[in-house]
Amino acid sequence: MIDLSNVSKLFTSYLLIGFILFNRCSTRSISIETKRETDESPIVDLLKIGAVSYLSTSPFDSYAETNVDWNSFLGTWNEIKRIDNSFQSGLTEVSATYSLQGDGTIRVTNQGLSASGETRLDGVALIPNPPVGKLKVSFFFPFFFGDYLILRIDRTGYRTALIGGPDPNFLWVFSREKTIPQQVETEYIEYAKTIGYDTNRLLSY
Repeated sequence: MIDLSNVSKLFTSYLLIGFILFNRCSTRSISIETKRETDESPIVDLLKIGAVSYLSTSPFDSYAETNVDWNSFLGTWNEIKRIDNSFQSGLTEVSATYSLQGDGTIRVTNQGLSASGETRLDGVALIPNPPVGKLKVSFFFPFFFGDYLILRIDRTGYRTALIGGPDPNFLWVFSREKTIPQQVETEYIEYAKTIGYDTNRLLSY
């Protein structure tokens, strides 16, 4: 079961790391240690990018569902439709599995079929604000985070969901099954269209 107090602590810790990195970068001065700092800068810069992406927001944040039961959200979801993107290009039969880890983070396992066979990609998700249906997901932890917003979800059984990204080009329709009721799919797509997602590019793969 997800301990929301631990989730909040993780968020606070990452926020603190971001603040320290920003402070360090902004106050860095020329000294006898310049060479050592220069040598460290690639990692510092990557962590800085991670902090920026973790703290980023988008206009679509306001459409995220609230009071999400994260324990009910965990488990495997099957992709019904998506707006194709560079990191999923060519994949079919895609699924995403969310599982709780010992440190309070959520493990994300994306699987699918490509021309060369089965593919798998593991990542880490954090919940920046537990009452809000927004995940910060990183497949290069902790150097970059992407936003995944729960725009719609079946509250009675957590069987279907509409997931969006931070811009109109990232959108998924999920179901616990390999299919989804047509009425639900149509409702999700119409809603996504009204709030600004490019649903004309939403296809099954």
